[in-house]
Amino acid sequence: MTVLTVLAGGSWAGAQEAVTPPPNAAAAVEWDAGQGRLRLRYHGAVVLDALVVARDKDGNETRGGIAMKPTATAGEKVEQRLRFALAKPQEGTRIVLRGTVTGSEEAFPAETPSDAQVRFPYVRNSVGLSRNLRNNAVYDRRWDWVLIGPADGATRIQPKQAGEKAISFSWESRGAALELAFRPRFYQEHHGYQRFEPWTYKVWKGSPTGYCTWWAYRHSFKQDTLDAMLKVFVEKRLPDFGYHYMQFDDTYQHGNGSCPENWLNWNKKFPGGWKYAIKAIRDAGMKPGIWVHRIHRPSDPHVKDIAKAHPDWFVRKADGSLVMHRGFYMLDTTNKDAVENMVRKLYRGLKQQGWDYVKIDGTGDLLRAYQNKQCADFFKTHPTTPEQSLRAWDIVAREELGRDVYILACHTVGNARHVIGLVDGARLSNDGFQPRTLAQYNFLEGVVWRGDPDHCDVLGTWLMDEDAMMPVFGRETPVQARTVIRPAVCAMAGAVLMVSDKVEVYQDDGNIEGMKRSAPVLFTVPGQLYGCGRQAVPWWLQEIDRPFDHWTVLARIQWGVKRQKEWKFDFKGLPQQEVKFADLGLPGDREYLVFEFWSQKFLGQCKGSFTAPAMDENNGMQVFAIREARPHPWVLSTTRHISQGGVSLLDMSWDAARRVLSGKSAVVAGDPYVLTVHLPNGFRLTRAVVGDEKVQIERLRDIASVRATPSATRPVSWEMEFAD
Repeated sequence: MTVLTVLAGGSWAGAQEAVTPPPNAAAAVEWDAGQGRLRLRYHGAVVLDALVVARDKDGNETRGGIAMKPTATAGEKVEQRLRFALAKPQEGTRIVLRGTVTGSEEAFPAETPSDAQVRFPYVRNSVGLSRNLRNNAVYDRRWDWVLIGPADGATRIQPKQAGEKAISFSWESRGAALELAFRPRFYQEHHGYQRFEPWTYKVWKGSPTGYCTWWAYRHSFKQDTLDAMLKVFVEKRLPDFGYHYMQFDDTYQHGNGSCPENWLNWNKKFPGGWKYAIKAIRDAGMKPGIWVHRIHRPSDPHVKDIAKAHPDWFVRKADGSLVMHRGFYMLDTTNKDAVENMVRKLYRGLKQQGWDYVKIDGTGDLLRAYQNKQCADFFKTHPTTPEQSLRAWDIVAREELGRDVYILACHTVGNARHVIGLVDGARLSNDGFQPRTLAQYNFLEGVVWRGDPDHCDVLGTWLMDEDAMMPVFGRETPVQARTVIRPAVCAMAGAVLMVSDKVEVYQDDGNIEGMKRSAPVLFTVPGQLYGCGRQAVPWWLQEIDRPFDHWTVLARIQWGVKRQKEWKFDFKGLPQQEVKFADLGLPGDREYLVFEFWSQKFLGQCKGSFTAPAMDENNGMQVFAIREARPHPWVLSTTRHISQGGVSLLDMSWDAARRVLSGKSAVVAGDPYVLTVHLPNGFRLTRAVVGDEKVQIERLRDIASVRATPSATRPVSWEMEFAD
């Protein structure tokens, strides 16, 4: 097998050793029928070590053989199945497979399609390792294999031990008969993302959150607009809340053609040029981002002159004339001089200028141009394909920008699949925020790249009721529901969140409440190894795993219904709904504490299910924190972020001897921070300290809240003391 050297560097990948790609082949099976011992070996490691036994209805191990029948398909989509059945079936007797699954440090549990998604359909992901009972598979991202067990409650998978190089999971499957499925090259071949070679790169784990100039201003964003935008971002402390990037789109460059001089030198809309822009952005506590294109229009004098002087730099017909596709030429990326002068020079220049975020447009435009039938003669006589020609561009961009620069491919998944491994994010849709794509491509998020549903304008109208005014905590008057839903769904999806409204929108505090509670975006991996369709899904679930706690965040979204013969949408209201914990994938026999974020209401201690309140024509979103009940006080929710602790809670512990709950939180200056705690019978909050801040305490029957308004953006330690 070929040994590949993994591209390395910075926050994007980190230094890595050369690796051998995993085989597109079945695992080696070791089966001892007498002992019931099963081992699966793949790519030099034991991925499953288990015992398979038969147990009667009382749980006793019974005598009688278990037959194992292996099958495997050939071809590119290799699927290996191991079926276990009783040699002599007996009523009430079940086969139990129990053991350990071990994957790389990038392995995680998830679910495959089953009736559970029919009973309660949702979009699911996890921050850290999932413990959800709907999981029936372990996917190892680093080596792109998946092991699948029986679904719909017949398999139980729990994290067992996590190390720097490997993660192990306990695995138990039960049934009258059992079948395991092993699929190598799962995303590459079975999902069809053939450029997906995860052993060569890691997914960007930062928060791709900030502002993009395009949707709000198009070509009219200027230096004074930048100054005004940065001023309001600083005044509203949006960088402190997690809005890290300020990205220029199609507004700053010279001309209309893709040559380095046009991108590296700025037009008169920006008298201070790129130096002023980058300094202003960094002084505001943000990181600079920029947009570039990759098509060469001869209507631009620079491109026209280059094409005249160097026609061999571009794709030509058999007669030597340049191919024109929709008004532009295509670069011949097999020509080293062309690549050096038209591509490498550009990205080397951007790196030297100091950009942290580069959006490369024209992925689809260039690919379709290369696929133009006028290019047929070129590809017959040159050692490349349309896809390889496109990819060559991004190879150079990544080489020059390095691994510490975030690169976004634009646009659409179908085109960006050809530059997988070279880019950190990909547009999921055409221009305009389309949240449905977050459900459609949820299974790619945190595995292949970070998904970008396009610029999230908080006053956008798609699927939104423009008249709906939603009450939220901390504000005397309601806010527009769409300003809450649009950024919050990005946070629930773990996706790119680049807002794009005009500056006056953010001057109104009511318009940015949803923005503040949705950033930063936490890094997630999918809970479902399949897409949930291009639809407006009402339920979204995010599981959060921390060393000190594990909880579930469940969002309910009311999407607008289109009016007849009008391009407007209305909320119709939703009835109350019983939500069974078992349907969510939580153990149904335990008691849970349920707290709703936007209303700051405690829904009680519940067993079996809870009731999601009805939503009227104004209430566009509910976000429930679901935590397992404890016999002592514990945090139910925090106000910093809709994850209700996923961003702000850094540590938490209970001291039974002192009857003290203590922890550490990341807070934002001037933003009232509220910790809400549950009070089991026999506990009363008597004292609270939050750093050196002034504290307000509110005591209710089952809960208490501690409120402080931080004087600085920083981590603060806090402590609460309880008495009988």
